[in-house]
Amino acid sequence: MPSSKKKSSKKGGKRNPSASAKSTSATRSNEEIIGNYWKTKIVKRSVIRELNEALVYESANDTRKELLAKIDSLDGKYVDETGATVGGMMPVTYETQPMINFTQKERYMLTVGKTAPFHIEKRYHGVPTYMMENAGYDAQDMENAKRWTGKEATLHMLLPNLSMGDEESAVFLGECYLDKEDTVHFANQFAKASSSFDWPDSFACHQCPFCCQMALPVVEKTRKTSIADGSYILIVQKIMQTIYTPGPDGKQMMQRVHRSLPRLCCKGCFEKNFMQEADKGEEFSYPGILQHDISLYAGTDSMLSKGLVKIKRDEDDVDDEMILSAFSMFQLYDKCGMCSAVDEAIYVKTLQESQMM
Repeated sequence: MPSSKKKSSKKGGKRNPSASAKSTSATRSNEEIIGNYWKTKIVKRSVIRELNEALVYESANDTRKELLAKIDSLDGKYVDETGATVGGMMPVTYETQPMINFTQKERYMLTVGKTAPFHIEKRYHGVPTYMMENAGYDAQDMENAKRWTGKEATLHMLLPNLSMGDEESAVFLGECYLDKEDTVHFANQFAKASSSFDWPDSFACHQCPFCCQMALPVVEKTRKTSIADGSYILIVQKIMQTIYTPGPDGKQMMQRVHRSLPRLCCKGCFEKNFMQEADKGEEFSYPGILQHDISLYAGTDSMLSKGLVKIKRDEDDVDDEMILSAFSMFQLYDKCGMCSAVDEAIYVKTLQESQMM
């Protein structure tokens, strides 16, 4: 990853990724950079610096430039009946081979293109009893599941090219800012060694599913313009893959596994593609939907709000409006039980499908 240790200027303005990338080269993987952080949970400044330099390099290297040019060339061409770019035309970015081989005819992709209209649907998931009762989940997962009452609303993004069905549709979490330490937390959680399955690493979290630009962190947390430049819309995509394991009779058994992948969307891309329906309620319009984000759950539960990282959006704002960091918002998705409720809907569907085979 980047070898340069040159410090960035603190005189304001958004960091120029292309300028930084000129003096860097990829030499170490994200897992090599974070080292044994997963054991100590101590975030070293040197790790934060190198990982963020790696992110800057990733955002502006030649591969990224080629990818962005490809996305631009597809925009407005090869569209389906909704006006969206045909999903099959999307280039491969951080998809793993098991995702690409999801079925014989379908690939599970991370990119939808600059033009991908979507609607928001409000759903009320039931209490996740499987998550609380079935073996295979750890004690913390089961405890988180118990917080979900089934009365809370979940906002789903109906964006077909980002899922394989309604149950797997992406979930809207809200507006957040990207902190430099978030890059370390995401890198740790999505390290290749953290799962027995082959999933994308943390760079996939930073890549906007619409335009493929990489989300970069806030440079100065006390500057309103810097916070605006480093803030994004966080959604959760349910990525899936198909695996085959030996069955009791010697035949191969098919199993579909899924994972929650946080995705940082450019606010402009989100607003452009959001098919607003203001007559249905504030949460079906922009920026009204930002007032219905997942942080509402933290405001009513002191245990949920404990440990969340947030900053004041504007130092001059008398209303003291706060904005959560990206990783804190993703943690809240898990802690409040929403993740368990959504996962259960997918589990029930895949269980029904397997019984029909």
